[in-house]
Amino acid sequence: MSVVICVIDPHPVYFPMAVRSILDQTLRELELIIIEEPSSASAAPLLADIHDARLRHFAHPTRTTLVEQRNRGIEHARAELIAVLDADDVAEPERLAKQYAYMQAHPEVAVLGTQLQLIDPQGNTLGYRNYPTEPKAVTAALERYNPIGQPAVMYRKSVVQGAGAYRYSRYPATEDYELWCRLSVLGLLLANLPEPLVRYRIHPGGMKTQKLRGILLGTIELKEQYFGQHMSPRGKLRLLGERALLRLPPPLVLWLFVRMGTSTQASAP
Repeated sequence: MSVVICVIDPHPVYFPMAVRSILDQTLRELELIIIEEPSSASAAPLLADIHDARLRHFAHPTRTTLVEQRNRGIEHARAELIAVLDADDVAEPERLAKQYAYMQAHPEVAVLGTQLQLIDPQGNTLGYRNYPTEPKAVTAALERYNPIGQPAVMYRKSVVQGAGAYRYSRYPATEDYELWCRLSVLGLLLANLPEPLVRYRIHPGGMKTQKLRGILLGTIELKEQYFGQHMSPRGKLRLLGERALLRLPPPLVLWLFVRMGTSTQASAP
């Protein structure tokens, strides 16, 4: 099992928490690959006190894109199954064991996510992001929203590389949505476990907080690219709503983003 964390300008508290949450998994046979981009802060001092042979740290000498960063993680991964975690999130202790068991039992599934527990900077629960679980429902949801949470994903390396890996970089933080759409169009199956196995942190320094407008623009563009010719009425209504969000002040858009699709309770297993 390989786990990839991409990091730039690592947070002194959140990043070590993310790393520890992987190294403390109940599934012990893994490698943790840190793919770092150069910034004003380095991950090395934050990793200095972690003495674990499963940790592999790759610091790139020059600045690239998140797409290239994610693809370097795939290239460095030694295992066929690759899990992802964002550098400011937390994986529940049994996350990898449960995803690994599912992927072993369902070789037809290429990508597997989980539900998300949204937390604030202090770790308090804001709500839950509940996604469809069965492949058919996940495929149907793709035209309306991204039903696979990137920080909770596990996928098959050979399948993702065979499909061209990550490649969409026109707008930030939508490279995963484009990949899921592309895999689905190719006939590959995506699914989610019914449990919230990742704590997804919403904070001022997070990608979605800083670049939410670009994320909306990328989402709209990808929907038109992959589903524009045969989008359902529900999909068209959602698309209109996202276009309307672009006209609102950014703080209000963030407030709506956190609450759209967020439940006060986790979905029942």
